[in-house]
Amino acid sequence: MNNEENDLFLKQMKGVTPIKKNNRTPNTKTSNKNKIIKKKTIPTNINTPGVEKKGETKYSHFALERVNIRKNIKKNILKIDKKIDFHGKGLLEAEEIFSSTIVECFNKNKRCLLFVTGKGLFKTKDFGYNNDPKLYHGVIRAEFFNWVKSKNFSKHILSFEQASIEHGGDGAFYVYLRKNKN
Repeated sequence: MNNEENDLFLKQMKGVTPIKKNNRTPNTKTSNKNKIIKKKTIPTNINTPGVEKKGETKYSHFALERVNIRKNIKKNILKIDKKIDFHGKGLLEAEEIFSSTIVECFNKNKRCLLFVTGKGLFKTKDFGYNNDPKLYHGVIRAEFFNWVKSKNFSKHILSFEQASIEHGGDGAFYVYLRKNKN
């Protein structure tokens, strides 16, 4: 700053007095630390992977809760109670395994499940100039979202999310079940 700017600044600040400590407003970030944090629910009107927009699905009447399963597994807060692999299964067989596993694990108080659906197939076009491989997601993986969000399982499933790389990445999902209060 040159002398003219410095003089102008001092002239403007001539009558200003500092704020006293007891007149300060509390910092909201630090004052909220001791408050109880409520569980957040995922509204069905935002674009979240695994949750379709409002009006796009017949299961939009309830919202899954946002539980950071991946983060809790990484911190060893949660452990995977059961792993289910759908590789080599047909769609109907996979759906039956899914439904029986959800009910069985809910009744046995096993809460964190890993479902391996598979990613799908890589296919290349034999014609044209662009031979880049493209991923076509599998049938079971595509239907998995409908199974998880169906109202039949809304009383069992609390949350779900895509698995981390070490558990299958795009081809696997964590499902976190509600507590069985019976």
